[in-house]
Amino acid sequence: MLEMLRDQFFTRWADLVTRRPRLILAVSVLLAAASVGVTLTSLRFQSNRNDLISPRLEWNQRFIHWVEEFAGHADLVVVVDTQRPDGTRDAASIQAAKNLIDDLAPKLQALPTIKDVLWGYDPALAHPRTMRLLPMEQFDQRLKDIYDARFLLKSPTPAALAKTMVSEMQRSAQAEENPDEKKYLRDIESLADLIHAFTFRVSHPVSEPMNMMQLLSAGEGLTGWEYLQTDNGRLMFIRVTPDTDNDALTPYDATIASVRQLMQQAKLTHPDVDFGLTGIEVIESDETRSFTYDATISSILAAVLIALLLVTALHGVRVPLMLMATLAIGIAWSFGFTTLAVGHLQVISVVFTAILLGLGVGFGIHLVTRYQRVRHRYPDTDEGFTAAIEDTFRTMGPGVVTGAVTTAAAFCTTLLTDFDGVAEMGLIAGAGVMLCMVAMFCVLPVLLRFFKDRHRDVKVVGERSWTNLFNERWALPFGRHPKVTLILAGVLTAAAAVEVTRDMHFDYDLMALMPKGVDSVEWGQRVITDGGQSVYFGVSIVDNMDQARERAAEFLKLPAVEAVGGIGQIIPTNREAKLAALAKLDARMTPYLKDEADSQAVNASLTPADRLQLVAQFRVMQMMLTAATTQAPATLKPALNQVGAAMTAFVTQVDRLTPAERDARLAKLFEDYAAFRTQTAEQIRQVFDPTPIGVSDLPPGLLSGWIAPGSKGGTQYVLEVYPKTSADVNGPLDPRFLKPFIQQMRSVDPAVTGVVVQVYESGELIRRSYVEAGVLALIVVLVLVWIDFRSIRDALLSLAPVAVGFVITFGVMFLVGMAVNAANIIVLPLMFGIGVDAGVHMIHRWRMNPDARPLGLTSGTGKAISLTSYTAMIGFGSMMIAKHRGVASLGFVLTLGLGMTLLACWTVMPALLELRTRRTRSASSD
Repeated sequence: MLEMLRDQFFTRWADLVTRRPRLILAVSVLLAAASVGVTLTSLRFQSNRNDLISPRLEWNQRFIHWVEEFAGHADLVVVVDTQRPDGTRDAASIQAAKNLIDDLAPKLQALPTIKDVLWGYDPALAHPRTMRLLPMEQFDQRLKDIYDARFLLKSPTPAALAKTMVSEMQRSAQAEENPDEKKYLRDIESLADLIHAFTFRVSHPVSEPMNMMQLLSAGEGLTGWEYLQTDNGRLMFIRVTPDTDNDALTPYDATIASVRQLMQQAKLTHPDVDFGLTGIEVIESDETRSFTYDATISSILAAVLIALLLVTALHGVRVPLMLMATLAIGIAWSFGFTTLAVGHLQVISVVFTAILLGLGVGFGIHLVTRYQRVRHRYPDTDEGFTAAIEDTFRTMGPGVVTGAVTTAAAFCTTLLTDFDGVAEMGLIAGAGVMLCMVAMFCVLPVLLRFFKDRHRDVKVVGERSWTNLFNERWALPFGRHPKVTLILAGVLTAAAAVEVTRDMHFDYDLMALMPKGVDSVEWGQRVITDGGQSVYFGVSIVDNMDQARERAAEFLKLPAVEAVGGIGQIIPTNREAKLAALAKLDARMTPYLKDEADSQAVNASLTPADRLQLVAQFRVMQMMLTAATTQAPATLKPALNQVGAAMTAFVTQVDRLTPAERDARLAKLFEDYAAFRTQTAEQIRQVFDPTPIGVSDLPPGLLSGWIAPGSKGGTQYVLEVYPKTSADVNGPLDPRFLKPFIQQMRSVDPAVTGVVVQVYESGELIRRSYVEAGVLALIVVLVLVWIDFRSIRDALLSLAPVAVGFVITFGVMFLVGMAVNAANIIVLPLMFGIGVDAGVHMIHRWRMNPDARPLGLTSGTGKAISLTSYTAMIGFGSMMIAKHRGVASLGFVLTLGLGMTLLACWTVMPALLELRTRRTRSASSD
C-alpha cells in the first residue's frame, strides 16, 4: 500500500511538471529572483564569534558580563619588536622602537574612529611605593639606586655633590683590587648628566621655571617615561581602543583600516623597526575576510569543476547546463530562506554554498542518468516525455528523496545543541539540501522538456565515453570473493578504530585553524613566542582590593599558574621579602634623610662668592680629569671625555654671563638643586611606606580596562590568571594542560572566565554537540531508511559503506597527524547523512534486480552514485585550497570521508549483498 501511494505521488508530480512547464518555471524563477533580492538587501554577516554560542549557558553569561562591563577586550594592539629584523638587539634598536611609538601613538590618538590610545605612562604620576611592583631583579637594582642617592642627600650644594661623586669614584677605585668597569662607567655617565643639568639651568633666564627632577637623574630611577612592554622587554605595545561601526562587515573595519594606513606611513620613516597589528578583533576581522574570500573562491572553483565533470560524464554541454541552472535556482532559494529564517551568515555557515554545490547536483544526476536510459522506451513526443519522467520519478524518486531527507536530517540534528553557530549551520544546510532536491524535481524536468534532444541525438550514457568515471568490472572481483573482501575490510577497519580510540584527541587551539600568512595571526603568535606573554588567560572578577589580594595569593600557589595580571599588576610578587628589604634599607638611609633637612638653611647662607666656587671647582676637576683620562682603560676614556666636555660647556656658559646675571642664575641653580634634593628625599620616604598599593597610586587610566562599577554600587576588579606551561606540552591550549589549568583556577574561583575558559568550554561544547548530533544523526538516518525499505536488515545494510568509510577516514587522519578540531568535527553527523545516500540507492537497485552483477551497481546506479560522490567530493574538496586552515581541514576530512565511503560501495557493499543473496537462495532451496 505504501509503495503504491508513493508511486502515485511521483506519477502525479511528474504529470504536473511536464504538462504545466511554463507555470512551474515562472514560479521557480520568480522565487529565485525574490530570494536574491531579499538576500542582497537584508542578509548580514555576524562577525562576533561569541554570538555563535547560546547566551543561556552559565559560563557564557560570565564571559559576556566581562566583555560588556570591562573595557579593553576589543583593543587593537600595535606590537613593536625591539629586536632588528636581522636578530640583533641593543640600546639603539630599543630607542628606535621607542621613537616609532612616540611618532605613531599621537597620530593614532587623532583618528576620529578611536576612543583612546595607551602606550605608556609617566612614572612621576605613580606613587613611589609602586616600585614594589617591579620584578625582583629590577627591584634589587632600584634599592641600590636609592642607596646611591645618599650622596645627593648628604651634599647640601651642587658643588658638594660634584665633589662627593668624584671623591667616591676615587675611593672605590683605590679600595677595589679588581674594579668593576661597568659600575664606573655608570658613575661617570651620572656625573656627566649632573653637569649637563647644571649647564641647562644656567643657560636659561631665572624667570623660566624648571623642575630639576626632570633635568637630573642621580640613578635612582624615579623619573622618565615607562613604555608598555612584555616582562622580558622584547616587545612594546600601543593599545588602541576603537569605536564600533555597526554597518561594516565587522564592527571595527573602519578603525582597523585607518590604523593600518598610519602604520604603513610609519614604516616609511622607521624602516628598521619591525611592528604589526594584532588583537582579538583584528584577528577576527582578518579571519572573516579570509572566510568570505575562501568561500567565494571555493564556490566558484566547485561550480567550474562540477560543470566540467558533468560535461565529461554526460558527454555534452546541454544537460550539464540544465543541472547547473537548476542548482543555481535551488541555491538562490536557500539564500532567501537563510535571510528570512536566520538573517545572517557567520564563519561556520558561510561555506554552505560550496556544500550545496557538491550535494545538490547529485539529486539531479540520479534523475538525469535514469531519464537518459529509459527515454528510448517511449515515443519521441510530449506524451512520451511525460511517461519517461514518470518512470524516472517512480524509479529514482524514492532513493533521491530518502538521500535528501537523511542528509538534511543529519544537518538538522545540530539544532538540538546549545552551540548556536553549529545549529544555524545545520538549519541552513539542511534546508538548502531539501530546496535543491525540490528544484531538481521541479525545474530540471521543465528544462528537459523545453530543451530535450531528439531520440536520434541521444545514446545511453556511457556508450561513447572516453573517460570512465565508473566501470562495473571494477567491483566484480569483490563480489566474486566476498569473504576475502570482508575479512580484509574488517581487519583494516578494526585497526583504524583501535588507533583512533587510543591516540586521537580533540585540538582546542583555535589559532592553529587561522589562515596562514595573516599578519595579525602571526603577530599574535609572536606575543606568545617572543614576548613570553600568553594571550590565553583566565579572568577572575572580585568586589574589592582585599579580595583581589587574597585571591591573587591563592592563584599563585597553583602549579599551572605563572602570574596574576589585570588589577593583579598592583599586587606585588614576593611582597614580604620586598617589604623586609625596604625596611632594612630604610634603617640605613635614615641618617641621610636627616641630613637633607639642612639643605634650605645652607642654601640661604651662601654668598655669590660661595656659589662661584662651583665654577672654580670644575676648573680644578678639568685638570684632574685630563690626567686621569691618560691613565684610564680604553673602555672608560670616551665617557671621561664626555665629562670633560660637560665641564667645559658649564664653565664657558657661566663666563659668558654678566656678573649680575651670573650671580642670579647660579643662585637659581642652587635653589632648584635644594628643591630637587628635598623632592628626592620625600620620594624615598614614600618608597618606604608599607601601605598596600592601591588603584590611586598609579597614573589615571592605566588600569581602566580592569575596573568597572559593581552591580550593587561599589567597584569590581579583574584579575588575569596567566598559565605556566612546561616544555612537554604544546602551549596553553594543549589538551594535556588546558583542562588541568581550568580545573585548578576553578578550585580558587568557580566563576572564573576569560578567553582561555571560553576556548575550553566552547571546544567541549562543539565536541559534545557534534558527538551527540552524530549519534542522533545515525539514529534518525536509520529510522528514515527503515521507513523507506520497511526492513531493519536492509536499513542496516545501507549504512555499511558509510560506517566503514567513517572509521577509515579517522584512521587516515591519525596517520597523517591531523587532529579532530572545531572545524572538521562536523564530519560526525554529516558522514552518516551524506554517505548513506549511496547505500540507499544500491539497496534499491539490488531489490529491483537481484541477479545482475555487481550487485547494487548495475543499470547506471554505479555510475550515478560514483558521479554524485565525485560532485560532493569536489564541493568539499574545493575548500582544501582555503587559506583558513580550519576550512581546509574540513574540506580534506569530508572529501576523504566521501572517498572512503565510495570505495566501500565499490568493494564492501557488493560483497555483503553477494553473501546476502547466497544465503537467501540457500534458505529458499532448503
